[in-house]
This record gives sequence, structure tokens and C-alpha cells, in this order.
Amino acid sequence: MTIKNAIATVVLLSVLSLSVMSFATPVAGYQPLASNSATPVELSADVNNLVFTGVVKKIPDGTALVTSSATYLLSGGNFESIIGKEVNIIGKVVKEGSIEKLHVARAQIAREMQ
Repeated sequence: MTIKNAIATVVLLSVLSLSVMSFATPVAGYQPLASNSATPVELSADVNNLVFTGVVKKIPDGTALVTSSATYLLSGGNFESIIGKEVNIIGKVVKEGSIEKLHVARAQIAREMQ
């Protein structure tokens, strides 16, 4: 074997050994999961939100969501741009004084009303 081939072999073996070592070296603080363990999912801080579907209408007291089961006065935003539209609203019913309102976290247009 020539010196050139010997040097090439040593360099190749060094590179291979470093590559293998980098895959086998644990990362500080890392604990691998067991193969059958469940991964926990972090839920939003407010899990009391519900989804409401209905048509947004202007009423004397403000803006309301009219569903098949109830009418909810809306709070938490400006709803002028979605009046007359069927929407899906994520929110929760809150009491403001003696009035229960639907506090809107998010609204999405379901479809245009005709």
C-alpha cells in the first residue's frame, strides 16, 4: 500500500467514525420516548369555548347570532362586516350584568346568505 492510499484510508475511516459517533451521541437533556407512549397535547388555556353556527343579524340591542335553538347577543368585536351571513363562531356564553352574551373568540363565514 502506498503512503497516498494509506492516508486516504485513514481519512476515510476518521470521517466514518465521526459520522457514526454523531448519531450515537445523546443530546443533553433529551429523553427519548418509549415506542408505545402517547405524546401529550397541550390544550388552549380556555377550553370552555364552544362552536356556534347561525346567521348574524342586527337587532335593537346590537348584533346577535341567531341559531336554530337560540339568539345570542354578540360581544368581543365589531360584527358589521358579517351581518346577514351564516357564520361559525368559536366563543363562550358570558354574563355581563344581568345579560348573557356570546363572547366571540373567532368568527368564520360558513356561506353567503341570499
